[in-house]
Amino acid sequence: MTALIHSPQRDCVSSLGIPVDNLSLEDTVGHVIGMAKTRDGRARLVSTLNVDFLVNSLGTRFTKARHPELLSVLRDADLVTADGFPILWLSRIMGKPLQQRVCGSDLVPALAAMAAGEGLSIYLLGGGQGAARAAADKLVEQHPGLRIAGTAAPFIHTEGPELANCIADDEAITEQINASGADILLVGLGNPKQELWFNRNRDRLQVPVSIGVGGTFEFITGAVRRAPTWVQRLNLEWLFRITQDPARLWHRYAKGLIKLGLLSAPLFYSRAAQLVAFTGRSPAGPESVRWRSVWSTRDQSLAVLRLPALVTREYLIALVESILAAPASTTLRLLDFSVVKKVEMAGHQALLSLAELQQREDSNLQLLGITERLRRDLAATRVLDVLHTGEGDTLDTLGRAGSANTGRFSCRSYVLDDSALICLGGKVSGRDLADLGFIECLEHTARDRDCIIDLRNVSLLESSAIVALGPFLSGHSGSSGRVLFSGAGANVLQMFRMAGLGEPRHFIGDSDLLAAICDGGRANG
Repeated sequence: MTALIHSPQRDCVSSLGIPVDNLSLEDTVGHVIGMAKTRDGRARLVSTLNVDFLVNSLGTRFTKARHPELLSVLRDADLVTADGFPILWLSRIMGKPLQQRVCGSDLVPALAAMAAGEGLSIYLLGGGQGAARAAADKLVEQHPGLRIAGTAAPFIHTEGPELANCIADDEAITEQINASGADILLVGLGNPKQELWFNRNRDRLQVPVSIGVGGTFEFITGAVRRAPTWVQRLNLEWLFRITQDPARLWHRYAKGLIKLGLLSAPLFYSRAAQLVAFTGRSPAGPESVRWRSVWSTRDQSLAVLRLPALVTREYLIALVESILAAPASTTLRLLDFSVVKKVEMAGHQALLSLAELQQREDSNLQLLGITERLRRDLAATRVLDVLHTGEGDTLDTLGRAGSANTGRFSCRSYVLDDSALICLGGKVSGRDLADLGFIECLEHTARDRDCIIDLRNVSLLESSAIVALGPFLSGHSGSSGRVLFSGAGANVLQMFRMAGLGEPRHFIGDSDLLAAICDGGRANG
């Protein structure tokens, strides 16, 4: 299995749904150097997150991002640093304080020093006219031996009519960058241009690692002054910047801080509610992550895990690790959130790991039973939208014998603790049921447990099949167990009416069916 970007071993905190790595400046430089030495054909991205990023990507509505592509790029970046005190402040609210602020203007000089010693080359892209070249010269002057692969300051478009020509424009610049053989690409186009430009060219770029550095080139050349060290320590560098260019920056910063206040206000409520929920209680530890297997065939199974009422960061990490270590033979994995009241905010990064697992082509992971209260909680911290929580999809997947519905008859069964789930699919005739010995098996199974016949994947229930099922339509099989039906669509119900033998008297709803699957107990129907 390919390594996760949101690996459980990655020390991160979710800042409004965007992962921020808990690294010092020295550690960040080390990670970037490691990426630069990894030439495996994958272009990696390092982003320096500040308030502008949050405001540009997130909307004030929980259910709608302002810029979905930018938000996706930031979430999927290989490394994200905290470029600004507000990001550190958010991490404290989340209950997992970051070590320190790592901004582009500190990162680039430190990275240049290390790259010079390692013999790695740097390409500078963006900035104002001549800024990239001037910054390159300054870095070489400060760090003798540093190799500059090249510089360029093209016009980059990420919106408007000019965007129509972006493919041809991008091809020219990416060919130039690739031909330089650069190990590290510094992209100084500002947010959101630099992240969007990288995203649309990631498949063409051959540079191992790219870093969005914003206006760092101007800081290096001295065109823009940095705040004195004591001002930086007081986390007031933003105020110093305003004094340098008040006409342009005061409105931008004021707008950003107001929006940040609106975005972060729900976090205070969530954190207070978390303190109340966890105080005086002992949450389940990581050792309690135990999957329950429900076998369908000899080599395929359904695995179910009911999460506890209070879910900690350690529990979620252990959960992700258990999925990564699990055998591929498991057909479907169900995470039952029905009793979960709170997910520790410090562990929300692990929810991004679950989302990444769900997005894989071979994904077999589905989430069930997330209550409205928990949905609101996860929406407030901006992680709900990354999770796929379609419960109808779960039942649909359970009933499919293969990856696609071919229309042919299929039957798949799952033996639970006190009941059995039988999923029929395709065109179902009396001959199909007879050839399978379906009625005899149903009578035998119903001796000591309820049997649930799910019909949601049935495209046509022929009258001969209805005749075969006739004795069970009342719900009783003559044994101690009951025969229940679920998932019947309009077409199937119409066939029951047309056959004139009566309709099933006992239907079980999807929520009760899912509860029976997750509990392993008898169904309520």
